[in-house]
Amino acid sequence: MYQPSMSDRVRFLIGLPLSLIYFPLMILTLVGYMLMPRGLVNDLQQRNRAKEIAARLRAMQAYVGAGEKVLDFGAGRGDFLKNVASVHDVDIIGIDIIDYTDDDVEVLMFDGDRIPLPDKSVDIGMAAFVLHHIVDQDRAMAELKRVCRKRIIIFEDTYFSPWQWAFVVWNDFYSNILMGSIRAYKAIGKMAIVSMPMPLTFKTVRRWQAYFQGHGLTLLSTEVRHNAVKPMSKVTFVIEV
Repeated sequence: MYQPSMSDRVRFLIGLPLSLIYFPLMILTLVGYMLMPRGLVNDLQQRNRAKEIAARLRAMQAYVGAGEKVLDFGAGRGDFLKNVASVHDVDIIGIDIIDYTDDDVEVLMFDGDRIPLPDKSVDIGMAAFVLHHIVDQDRAMAELKRVCRKRIIIFEDTYFSPWQWAFVVWNDFYSNILMGSIRAYKAIGKMAIVSMPMPLTFKTVRRWQAYFQGHGLTLLSTEVRHNAVKPMSKVTFVIEV
């Protein structure tokens, strides 16, 4: 099981005042984005997105081989999947329940219940910050286990204290609903509240580890990364099917 280091524990302790500081800063950022030209907003968003995608690619690089077939469960816009294909030289397929795609990547729509693929038809399945948007996580994991031959890679937001949980919840709403609405405003010229399932089923690292093991899955790797200043933590699980 994951054991936080002493420096991690200090970080978690100061997470409360940091959360209180960041809340008004994020509101100001939201207002700033509304006032900025569309091109500048897109540039800032793309820079932040590029940093996040680079971190994910580093976390998974030892577990993805050239020529393997990779499924992105909850592919969203498809930009991460596109980068995985480019960096790791793999065959890709994406699925999602909502059509968010704005890249030249094909993402198939599915009903959120059964993945429209045969048993053991892909080598690797990955779910990037998707499981906390799903109420029936048992069903999602069972489907990933069914279609994957080798490994499942899970990226998730996580928390280590009650105030960090509160901040993670706020950040999820802020990033997906509020910022999503701003992006829609910049794209079409009017406010449009973005729709997305938000059951907020976050877990601690240890609870995720116990959850996967309870489904008969073997954990190959657990990697936690903390934001430099913002009281946010992310975790990457690599699971052997």
